Amino acid sequence: MFKKTLWAMLMLASLVPAWAAEWMTDLEAAKTKAAAENKAVLIDFTGSDWCGWCIRLRKQVLDTPAFEDYVKDKFVLAEIDLPRNPKFDAKLRARNEEICNQYGVSGFPTVLVITPKGEVIGGFSGYLESVEAVSKSLAPALTTAELLKKAETQQGAEQLASLAQAYQGIPDELRGNATGLRDRILALDPQDTTGLGRLQRVQEQRAAFMESVRGARTPKETISIIDAALATAEPENKPGMLQIKFQVLFMSAETVDDIKAAAEVMRESIQATPNADPQAVKRLESLLENPEETLQRLRDFRNRGAKAAPQK
Repeated sequence: MFKKTLWAMLMLASLVPAWAAEWMTDLEAAKTKAAAENKAVLIDFTGSDWCGWCIRLRKQVLDTPAFEDYVKDKFVLAEIDLPRNPKFDAKLRARNEEICNQYGVSGFPTVLVITPKGEVIGGFSGYLESVEAVSKSLAPALTTAELLKKAETQQGAEQLASLAQAYQGIPDELRGNATGLRDRILALDPQDTTGLGRLQRVQEQRAAFMESVRGARTPKETISIIDAALATAEPENKPGMLQIKFQVLFMSAETVDDIKAAAEVMRESIQATPNADPQAVKRLESLLENPEETLQRLRDFRNRGAKAAPQK
């Protein structure tokens, strides 16, 4: 009898994987576990009952044995879910919304890798079709994690260099989520030797400009806002501001002189753009080749739009 029971237990054990993925829903607990196991935390931000790409990512990639084998020695797994199911725990949903806000996550699926201290070190957004694609996207995060560990043993310029290198290893589209690491670098670099402070000013100026433009009610008001912004614009922001000014001037043009004025703004934008697109130069030449014809085409476009607009 004992032998039969032992045999059955061994058979059952052979059917159960040696390690199965555990998706924790308490992020603080996941960070504590990661610290104890010397791992990073991989967070799946998902809408599990409404986001089609989230569902596909979990079913086809994250819930597969191959993924479990890949992550088991590297990550503690956490799920931050915002489902539409009204029966979902209200307190957990509120906490998950706070975590999304904390890390700047507004689109799903998003996968972030963070340190046990909560610093974003990598990840990806959107759907990836395979474990191989996921592992390739996450590989830089593991390098970044090692750099941060190295930085903990350093001081002064060496520490700053390691932190800056770690920040540069984060994908461009996720650096906005890595505010914790960015703020650490800025605090250690009052002279802005890394250039990160200036980059932040450029980004903040761009965001403030776009917010102001969105609030404008007329073309004249928009142009006034753009001209005021151009007076203090960082070089990286000038081409974009000028492009918007061109679009407003062109779309509101009533005379040939208006078309020519818009074309001059486009010329200025091209001159302010390093390695400008040759197609932009061709578009400028086209505008100036026959401004009367351009104005007529613009009027025809407006008339078609007016006729197509629903009558109130």
